[in-house]
Amino acid sequence: MPHAKLEIEFAGSRIPFIIPLEYFEYALLNLEHVFVDCDYFQVEYAIPTLGCSVLDVGGFIGFYSSASSRLCGVSGTVYVFEPNPLVVSYLARNAELSASNSAEIRVFPLAICGKSGVAELYVGENLAVSSTVRDHVEFFTRVTRRVKVKCTRLSSVLRYLGHLDIVKLDVEGLELELLREARGELNRVRVLVVEVHRDLVETSEVRELLLNSGFRDFVVYTTSEMPYQVILYARR
Repeated sequence: MPHAKLEIEFAGSRIPFIIPLEYFEYALLNLEHVFVDCDYFQVEYAIPTLGCSVLDVGGFIGFYSSASSRLCGVSGTVYVFEPNPLVVSYLARNAELSASNSAEIRVFPLAICGKSGVAELYVGENLAVSSTVRDHVEFFTRVTRRVKVKCTRLSSVLRYLGHLDIVKLDVEGLELELLREARGELNRVRVLVVEVHRDLVETSEVRELLLNSGFRDFVVYTTSEMPYQVILYARR
């Protein structure tokens, strides 16, 4: 597929990316979300530092993963899950491109779901909005195709990876379901950055679950560009 190459100035260095031309407009919106608005980096305790371990659930083509990798440095590790077969190859390539002076990025082409197995992923015209919940995709964009994807549970991932400094969840309407399923393993996580999609999930429900799981110092961040989405930050 034809693609464009660009470099983004971030944290005192330039991070290279390749972006498919077919989805260029939507990719730039996601790039702005991560690098211009810095929506995942608004709270100091959620900014990765040297040696951090980061889990990125919903990696798209790797903007947050690559930014975190650069901040973690060579002594850190970034794990990223992305099930959409239309973008995962770009995610893997961008992980390779950002390898210099950065943490290793380990890519897993899997969906995180409430149970293991196979699920149907509804792919949006805006590829960044793809979900196993069709109503959520249709709220924001148009469903263009359906694909079968392999799933694993968040609790299984947390047990496998062990301690994690930061977990970022952008799971398009599944955030409350996944956190409930993984509740018994959340003690392995120091900081959570949860993108809450308010067409399906109430921010207060997520906050209450995390509060009962030992998290504190909550910050809710939103911008006028994302009226139906907020970023909920929490730490232990």
